[in-house]
Amino acid sequence: MDVKGVCSICGKPGKLHTCMLCGNLVCSRCITLEGACVRCSHGRSFSD
Repeated sequence: MDVKGVCSICGKPGKLHTCMLCGNLVCSRCITLEGACVRCSHGRSFSD
């Protein structure tokens, strides 16, 4: 199921994704490939 709405970071409308760390709904521009939003992933590495 696709969730559409307004990104909680940049405010742009579109398809939203849930950050795996904080649960915020963010657009594809504000989520990383690892599944965390740009706020949560800032300065963090998710590699093994």
